[in-house]
Amino acid sequence: MTRALLTVIALCLAVPAAAQQPPAQPTPQLPPVVVEGTRVMPERTESEGEAREEIRRVPGGVDLIGEQQIKESRGANLKDVLDFTPGVWIRSRFGAADESQISIRGSGLRNNFHLRGVNILLDGFPYGNADGFADFESLELFDTKRIEVYKGANALRFGGFTLGGAINLVTKTGYDAGLVEVRSEAGSFGFLKNHLVTGQVYGPLDVYLGLTDVELDGYRFHSAQQRERVYNSWGYRLPGGTTVRLDLNYVKNREELPGALTQQELDRTPRRADPANLMLRLPAARNYDYGRGAVTIRTPLSETQALEWGTQLNYQDLHHPLSFAVIDDTTWAYSTELRWIQAAPLFDHGNRLTAGLQYFGTRQIDVNFTNVLGAPPAKTKNQINLAESIGLYAEEQFDVTPALTAVVGGRGQYSIRAVRDRMIKNDGAGDRDGNDSDSVDFLDFSPRFGVVWRATKTAQVYANASRTYEPPLLLELTAPGQLQGNLGQLAAQKAWQFEVGTRGDWGTRLGWDLAVYDIELWDEIQNVNVLPFPFASFTIPRYRNIDRSRHTGLEAGADLLLAKDIARSIGLGSTGDALRVRGAYTFSRFVFVNDVNFGNNDLPGAPRHFVRAEVRYDHGSGAWIAPNVEVVPVGYFVNSQNDARTQSYTTFGTRLGYTYTPWQLSAFFEGRNLTNAAYVSSVQVDSANRRFFEPADGRAFYGGLEWRFR
Repeated sequence: MTRALLTVIALCLAVPAAAQQPPAQPTPQLPPVVVEGTRVMPERTESEGEAREEIRRVPGGVDLIGEQQIKESRGANLKDVLDFTPGVWIRSRFGAADESQISIRGSGLRNNFHLRGVNILLDGFPYGNADGFADFESLELFDTKRIEVYKGANALRFGGFTLGGAINLVTKTGYDAGLVEVRSEAGSFGFLKNHLVTGQVYGPLDVYLGLTDVELDGYRFHSAQQRERVYNSWGYRLPGGTTVRLDLNYVKNREELPGALTQQELDRTPRRADPANLMLRLPAARNYDYGRGAVTIRTPLSETQALEWGTQLNYQDLHHPLSFAVIDDTTWAYSTELRWIQAAPLFDHGNRLTAGLQYFGTRQIDVNFTNVLGAPPAKTKNQINLAESIGLYAEEQFDVTPALTAVVGGRGQYSIRAVRDRMIKNDGAGDRDGNDSDSVDFLDFSPRFGVVWRATKTAQVYANASRTYEPPLLLELTAPGQLQGNLGQLAAQKAWQFEVGTRGDWGTRLGWDLAVYDIELWDEIQNVNVLPFPFASFTIPRYRNIDRSRHTGLEAGADLLLAKDIARSIGLGSTGDALRVRGAYTFSRFVFVNDVNFGNNDLPGAPRHFVRAEVRYDHGSGAWIAPNVEVVPVGYFVNSQNDARTQSYTTFGTRLGYTYTPWQLSAFFEGRNLTNAAYVSSVQVDSANRRFFEPADGRAFYGGLEWRFR
């Protein structure tokens, strides 16, 4: 794969160098018109500073992770870059792997595999299927220039509707890369990642190409992974400011699945795999090819208005052996959206209105075969799964006074889930039975209200109240443990969220972010894994609604400058240096409310307390070092009965790096879990065979080099 990547880069470089334009920022599609603090800007090409200004208008919990923070991480999965975002609980299932357990404010705690309850977006496009299901393996962080986190209903800007909100990856264009960029990383457990990039600008045309190869043997047995990714973006600026952009993605994913362990196995042999994942005709794995194409057209209607239209098509060919079946799916997902943005005074007050119309559809050919050792495969399912969603949303930001902005908005959504059974038995008399075909629809409107008060130029206080409405996923309605042919057995999950908080900074000395929230839920969806027959060696998923539940929490983050110019003060040099400390604390209390089965027990899957802290020293020469600590002071429950839990843990690590600016050469090194602590990284909640635990990697070291040529 590496040789192939080098060949493609060489072909790209064959273009005459004289055509390469200086990597300046592009002329905006719209002039940066400022109207009482509002701004109409192109989303892909705006600077990180402008993006931060935009995100601070949101009356709720948000975060922005810039390109420098991404580059100073291992960049293997979302945990590497989101660990210091309070309220985000993200745990890698297999060490350096992309597959993760992710929850924001208790969303998707049922996600024993892949993603739900959080909208992952690529440049504002929904990533995944129309019902909200998605995975992680197709995301490449080194092709991303910033990550925007919108917690809860704060994602309404993108039409977001999930309990957890949205994570928007803003990807790079030809303006964001040099003629050649090379990054190579290697580390423990066979980790190897190579990333090659070229970016060029030819007048109104810009081109970006990123190629990635990732290989991993894995900490555990049967956890090897290999991924090849291609990301390509073409942009063109027409006279008058209209821009057209074409994004193309391809991913080849091959991964082995080691499964979860019992408490005894975790204590004695944490590197082993679940035997049920191995004693099969085909060992448990997840292999697929993925392709994506997206077109975005953004045009200025005036100096204060912009219209944006985007459409995309995704394709996935999946071969997924598991203990209960071999899943052989072909999935097409498609979406289109029209969004209008206006930033013009209203009654001589600052005003910004965003409105959008979305359509999202998925068509999946879902075929299952038996996976029994020593027996030929037999087809057990052959059906077409359909999901469609139509959403209409709007959000108004109105400056009541120069210091106070009121926000009101809402989303109306109509969704369909349908199954067309293509494996119908005939009883010989001409009557058809065993027909699992069915359909169900969902309709709702979710309002949102909020305020932002700018107490000072750099300090804000905010509050909001919002409603979310989440229909169940198709895989939840058709899971092996459900009653087949009845898609109406699960209700949509509904919630009201109430939030207050403050954020800001005090010069360069201190930055802070503090939020408190209460979420009242009805019909929260719960994953209850069950045994398919007595004494089975594996479980199958089944889902139910919880009548009432409650999520409450506190999220606190801070970045404090402890000292600067330390070396100069002790006579060791005149270059500027600084010592900073940053930390993130999340308190979470997620509980049943008078449940008929579990009373007021804790919902399983997330800790009450989670702490990340780091002390960082930056030297003026370009060198830096950052020791860090991660703490879960009290273990958390992994089942609804609350009779099994993880253990508390503390891990220590360190990161360090150096950039030699004249050569555009950077080095990166990281040590993780330096005390080799044994602890749980992620969990399988409510497992009937008590295989709850997916262990974290042991002591590990990673290093990398990056070189850029402009």
